[in-house]
Amino acid sequence: MPGVSDAERAALQGALTRGLTLYQYDQAAWHTTDAMLEDVPEDRLRTIGGWIVEPVGGDLRVIYWRQDADAFFPVYSADYSADGVSARTLHPDDAPALGPAQSALVKARQIALPTGVARCSAKPFNSVVMPTGKGDGSVYVYWLTPQETLSAMPLGGHYRYEVRGGEVVDQRAFSKSCIDLPTAQGGADGKTPAAVGIVHILDPVPTEIHVFSVFAGGLPIFVSTIEPKRTWAVEVSGGQPRARLIDPEE
Repeated sequence: MPGVSDAERAALQGALTRGLTLYQYDQAAWHTTDAMLEDVPEDRLRTIGGWIVEPVGGDLRVIYWRQDADAFFPVYSADYSADGVSARTLHPDDAPALGPAQSALVKARQIALPTGVARCSAKPFNSVVMPTGKGDGSVYVYWLTPQETLSAMPLGGHYRYEVRGGEVVDQRAFSKSCIDLPTAQGGADGKTPAAVGIVHILDPVPTEIHVFSVFAGGLPIFVSTIEPKRTWAVEVSGGQPRARLIDPEE
């Protein structure tokens, strides 16, 4: 892409990769939660403290865990793929504790709590936890404003924390205000838009939240950046996200 620096290309590729992972992990948690509520007895449901998602083969495994002292134990797990939910497992009380890498994901979520940040919904944040891929054991913890209706998706109220060595080493918001954009389910007037647009002032390229929202909303998003002044089309092609520069600054 002419006019795009190497650093911007790297940032954009990272956003595309993380945005797709965000959507896939969010979908896995959503769909396996329904199975978990069906399969887990009420007395054991009360012990569940949260969940983690990890790739297993071509699927995503969601593990619902309980805490006992400083250790975490699986209560229920299920695999999610394009074919649906499989490998539904209710683990026994004496199941082995989660391993170090799994426990690190749980602990990162406990450390990086969204305190003191602006909320764009009365409903609880959705969380997604994933390794950063930096090779230093660091973990990203995302707190996402939930989509409350099928007709609109939130572009504000999303946050990312980076946890390394048991502490938050970086955090950011992805917008300065709350805003909802219509989805492929239709806007407020009942009509289905062909695409949506947003002005983004915090980054020179689209972020993983724009990519996530393209999947969640089912519509391309035109992202207009300020520094430098450019417009990007963020869309899905063949099931994969991509971002195209529409009008590079002369």
